[in-house]
Amino acid sequence: MTNANSPTIDYGALEADLNQIKQKHIDDLGEKDVRYIKRLRRFSRIFEAIGRGIIWFTPAPIALTLGVFFLWLHRNIESIEIGHNVLHGQYDSFENIPQFHSRNFRWKAPVDEKAWREEHNGIHHVYTNVFEQDPDLNHGFLRVNDQTPHNKWHYFQLPIYLLFVYPVILYNFNSQNLGKNDEFREKRFPLGNQGYATYKNPENESPRDLQKRHWKSVLRVWIKEYIAFPVMALITGYSFWKVFLANLIVDALNNYWIALTIQATHLTEPLQPEDAVKNKGHWYLTQLDSSVNFKGSRRMSILWGHLNYQIEHHLYPDVPSHRYPDMAIEVKDICKRHGIDYKLNPSWYRAIRNYMGVFWKYSFPGTNGSGNGARGNEQNVAGHNGTVANGLIGGTADAKA
Repeated sequence: MTNANSPTIDYGALEADLNQIKQKHIDDLGEKDVRYIKRLRRFSRIFEAIGRGIIWFTPAPIALTLGVFFLWLHRNIESIEIGHNVLHGQYDSFENIPQFHSRNFRWKAPVDEKAWREEHNGIHHVYTNVFEQDPDLNHGFLRVNDQTPHNKWHYFQLPIYLLFVYPVILYNFNSQNLGKNDEFREKRFPLGNQGYATYKNPENESPRDLQKRHWKSVLRVWIKEYIAFPVMALITGYSFWKVFLANLIVDALNNYWIALTIQATHLTEPLQPEDAVKNKGHWYLTQLDSSVNFKGSRRMSILWGHLNYQIEHHLYPDVPSHRYPDMAIEVKDICKRHGIDYKLNPSWYRAIRNYMGVFWKYSFPGTNGSGNGARGNEQNVAGHNGTVANGLIGGTADAKA
């Protein structure tokens, strides 16, 4: 099978075949897509009402567990299947649902939407697995390839992430997207940010303004979950602390679930050549080479935000995610036709086990600089990501050119 560095691929033919799949689904967009996202929001609100009601009014531990489950369903759906996909612009073309347009949408997660679109849509989805360009290779200080310089923090990256980072990973996205992680590495790592993608601050905002953006998105969650609802329970004669602790458990479970989902689908795959963005067919190949799917039912796929179809998500991030299972059949056929490996883990468990193995492997020093992929020439991502993103993947990227 070929990979992103293979000279044998007909990039033009690959581009035409993959474009054809996208165009087929774009032409088919319509009322069923609107029904899907509205129905999902309706069920999310029902789950929230059931969950909060049980937590608030029911003292029995078993019933409380059920309340936590329903509230987690709500938080999960809002975070990953609705929020993440809406911010990709998957519903921007539907004039009758402006509440689901990427630039109108307010995420029910502690994440600054504009910073997310700039980093996630405009950089990660363009320079996927490109060394020192893709921030999602690190999510803080992770070392998951042999080009990243090793330091003492990496010996403990597995327990640190499992015990301390994953339970609050949504709260850490602003640190990545607004530059706080860069400050941490610069102060504590011997080589500073060498080996890591850094925040480019496209609008030259002051540290004070960046902090305001961070706290605005965090406080809207904290005030609702840890002040408003517990206080309402207290003044109506019920337990402040029961509601507070239940909301805290739901928050941690939701963060953990999302962390285990998103990190199981890139970090095991090879680094990619930066110059692939110059050719859409070559760029398509890097997305196939840097992503891996895992099997799951259609209903479970909703709770994974359809990121178990990470390959299709990276090829078509601005197409409604509920279409990915059908698109996957077509993409797999095209990969077979072109001799490209279509990467598929047999289960979520296997995907998690594989990337935990990567965490463990790169916790220890090895040969730096040999690489497990290709490294291209340096370029200013902040100057290109908006233009490149719109040219390659569509969707929304807010970075300034």
